Amino acid sequence: MKNIEEQLESIEEVLSIVIRKNASIENLIQSWAESQNEVLTNTLAGLKSEIDNCSSISSLASQLSEVQKGIECIPHAFKVKNYHHFDFRSKGFIISAVLLLIVTALSVAVTISSYGECSRLRENNLKFRIARQLSPTLAAQADSIYYRDPDRAELETQRLEAHELSVKEAEQNLNRRQMEAKKAQDLLRQLKRK
Repeated sequence: MKNIEEQLESIEEVLSIVIRKNASIENLIQSWAESQNEVLTNTLAGLKSEIDNCSSISSLASQLSEVQKGIECIPHAFKVKNYHHFDFRSKGFIISAVLLLIVTALSVAVTISSYGECSRLRENNLKFRIARQLSPTLAAQADSIYYRDPDRAELETQRLEAHELSVKEAEQNLNRRQMEAKKAQDLLRQLKRK
């Protein structure tokens, strides 16, 4: 029991201290608010007296009315005259623009051509690699011929291709003539039978 009484007494002491502190804080707040009210009241009174004493407000009103009249006199749309013509400075600009377009077009053409050539070379590379896999001795022989004399190898290749082409043409002509001869013989046989 004594313990509880002691605790109650200590709580009462703490509460009395808190109440006193709270009262002192309220007094401080009230005094601060009163001083601020006085400062604001004095400031407002000074501003009112300066506004009353200032005669420039009427001059500002007259200047404002003059500005409004000036604004009303300005037309809503202005006519802007632009004369487009070529002079010395603009001719240089146009010539340089045309030259840039031509250079761009040429660059695009060269790029397209290079792409086509690269594709063709890639295809030939693949064909040669296939030929090397199918016949390594023939590929080695072609390499040795080319590396000995590239110009002669090119001429020899062109001569062999021309010869092969003429042989194929001759074979086609022979086959066509044989077909014509066979048709003529068949026609002759049919005529003899009648």
